[in-house]
Amino acid sequence: MVRVALDAMGGDLGPRAAVEGAITALRTAPGPLTVVLTGDEPTLRGLITECGGEGLALEIVHTTQVVEMSDTPTVALKTKPDSSLAVCVGLQKKGLVHASASPGNTGAMMAASLMILGRAGKISRPTVATLIPTSTNRVVMVDSGANVDEKPTQLLQFAVCGSIYARLMLGVEHPKVALLNMGEEEHKGTETVSETYKLLKASHLNFIGNVEGHDVLRGGFDVLVTPGFTGNVVLKFIEGMGEFMVHNFRDAVSGDKFDALFESFNYENAAGALLLGLDVTSLIMHGRSTARAYCTGVLTARQMAEAQVHRKIAEDIERLGSAT
Repeated sequence: MVRVALDAMGGDLGPRAAVEGAITALRTAPGPLTVVLTGDEPTLRGLITECGGEGLALEIVHTTQVVEMSDTPTVALKTKPDSSLAVCVGLQKKGLVHASASPGNTGAMMAASLMILGRAGKISRPTVATLIPTSTNRVVMVDSGANVDEKPTQLLQFAVCGSIYARLMLGVEHPKVALLNMGEEEHKGTETVSETYKLLKASHLNFIGNVEGHDVLRGGFDVLVTPGFTGNVVLKFIEGMGEFMVHNFRDAVSGDKFDALFESFNYENAAGALLLGLDVTSLIMHGRSTARAYCTGVLTARQMAEAQVHRKIAEDIERLGSAT
């Protein structure tokens, strides 16, 4: 039985969306699942009844505080220890759940996960991974904005994280790893990027070389490695492009192929930000998560916990250290 803790109070749309998403996840999960909601118990119990969730494997842990989007991570953790976010993460530390997910303050969730739960094995720092839709496949991009001053050795570790996720969660037996750069040549880019190229080339990973910006949405590789500053720009551009396409083209085109294209950019189909490199399973969902997005996040967290992604990452980082 996989148990997933869900911060039900941190999202922009309020706790109803979280409750509805949890109920859908329980009804559609491919295996045993319990969802533990953290938040105001009277509110959540009322919503469970209203949404027809009574009798399902839903539990509630009462909390009295909520981390706001305007709260700084350190202040939020120090002044709001009984927040739905902090308690959600803390349940993993206590061994009461196998995964935690929150749509709340990204910085606070990252800080709470790192401070409370710790890193996986010898990894230097965790990375935020996101799934990018392309013409051919889904690509795991690392880093997507958790870090902005990475060293080449850390980017190599992020590549390991992305490769493990692609293998265990996407079913890619030998994930192809690409490095985002301003040219295909080995020597191109900043010193950090060019040194990362050398490390990736010498590693046990299936490294295929540099790719440029125009290659990102073409796909053909499985993991895209980039410093967090660039990765976050790429991520926000793709999200904005998806919204642009829907707003400007949706009424002008129709048919199954176009529907599938628009659907590929729908954030509700992605879990949000995947925190890889922690000693647990932790997800940061979109702040504007709908019930459908909550469902996706819970099911992804369940799958990651069941596949033991965090342990496999720790093992491969250990192997990487031995190889270097």
